[in-house]
Amino acid sequence: MFDYRHGSRCIRFISQFKIPRSDCVLPKNWRKVNDPKLCGIRDKGLVLGVYYNENVVGEGTILTASAQKFDKKCKGKLWNQLKLTPTPRLGEYRVFYDLDPIYGYVAVAGLGSECLAFNEVEQLHESKEAIRIAAGIGTQALYKFKPSAIHVESFGDAEASAEGASLATWRFQEYRSPKSEMVIQKPKLELFDDCDFDGWKIGELKAESQNLARFLQEMPPNILNPTKFAKLAVDLLCELDINVEIKTQGWATSHEMGGFVAIGKSSLQPPLYVEISYYGANERTRPIVLIGKGVTFDSGSVDLKSSNALRHMRGDMAGAACVLAITRAAALLKLPVNIRGILPLCELMPSGKSPKFGDIVSSASGKSIHIRLPSREGRLLFADSLVYARNYWPKMILDIGTMSKELIYTLGGAACGCYTNSEELFCYAESASSQTGDRIWRMPLWKFYEERLKDCHVADLANTATNDYGDSPNCAAFLKQFVCDSQWMHFDTYNVSYTEGHDFTYLQKGMTGRPTRTIIELMYQLLGDAKL
Repeated sequence: MFDYRHGSRCIRFISQFKIPRSDCVLPKNWRKVNDPKLCGIRDKGLVLGVYYNENVVGEGTILTASAQKFDKKCKGKLWNQLKLTPTPRLGEYRVFYDLDPIYGYVAVAGLGSECLAFNEVEQLHESKEAIRIAAGIGTQALYKFKPSAIHVESFGDAEASAEGASLATWRFQEYRSPKSEMVIQKPKLELFDDCDFDGWKIGELKAESQNLARFLQEMPPNILNPTKFAKLAVDLLCELDINVEIKTQGWATSHEMGGFVAIGKSSLQPPLYVEISYYGANERTRPIVLIGKGVTFDSGSVDLKSSNALRHMRGDMAGAACVLAITRAAALLKLPVNIRGILPLCELMPSGKSPKFGDIVSSASGKSIHIRLPSREGRLLFADSLVYARNYWPKMILDIGTMSKELIYTLGGAACGCYTNSEELFCYAESASSQTGDRIWRMPLWKFYEERLKDCHVADLANTATNDYGDSPNCAAFLKQFVCDSQWMHFDTYNVSYTEGHDFTYLQKGMTGRPTRTIIELMYQLLGDAKL
């Protein structure tokens, strides 16, 4: 046979043309060709959404645009499987398997009605909250499969989707054995079928900041003492060019911070006064001062708390954790704002040096304070810090702390209490909280409560009233005595610092890190209107 390509003859053997009979062929080790796309381990998950409007006559189920694209890609398998089950409502989900060669499992989460928007009565952007719920419950459903990555669609708002997914997949596993079956590595979260990567990154960063606050709150008090907290502040903030100054009890004494010194000396752990400074704007720009309550364990002193209340007192430094996380987020987001954070860190323990019923201490303002209840220690720390904050000529002062238990019985976990002397500042904070879903509720800051505190025959004022009720507004009225002429807002977060996992589907049982995202959003809105 002549080969015209090479100009030479090539020979074929007759055996090459023969078709071997199957029953005559000797067994061989045939070479196998594996397609890596078909044989690879499919450990990726996908979260999609579905709307359901029960008021629509007939078919009220509508897949999101991304879900429709995926359904078309897998030739209708998703829709066919979904029709076999009741349509998931808001807060519900369905998981389907082996729909396409890329994703091993697909979660379809309910978004409720597609007509959701801002609800003035609820003071909540219901559409964004529905997206957080859907993204959160969808990623939670796939989390137990230990996926390497979970792709989440934006549901129309990439920032809210990233918040819900990142908050839902966070777990505190710091002290579990690496070999424990309970330890699950957090999967990589990625945006699916959307180009709003900036919104996704901002949402992830906001959620990461809240998760950092949750991490610090969950740390056991024998490890996270004031010294360890200060060291963590240095490690987390200095790498972002945020200044951290650590001051001792002697410094506080020289500045006549009688309340801080009285609380701090109750423990063997030395109290520390930490200041953090972020300069994102011109050095002449007046800063926002953030004050966070940093009691790393609150026993109540000689006014000992109940055993049930003591279970969560490792998180009494929630305010300081939020301030640290907020400042770090501002640096990562490169917000053009100056922030001065004040963290009075200490432990309150029963000892021979603990504050007692009836003690009188002096504050940095010169006012004397009668300690009616030693367990109301947070307001003593804030009083000295509010006076000290005047040195920075602040644009505004925000203080955050777990102050009063009674808000559990009035607000539950729906919103934290908010007190302010500025109507404008409250409007911005309320708007920010409605966007983040982490709502605030304004409480009264009336002279009625001031008179209760001034009803004291041995000092200028007392740290609480003789009346057992109204302790949260009593606390705010007490703090108001130490605010000069600055715009000021006080967040009482006792009732929202811990959750049993029922208030928000994207927050598991444990510490919450609230209201970190709300204050970050508040700064965004103030900057947007050139108020900072």
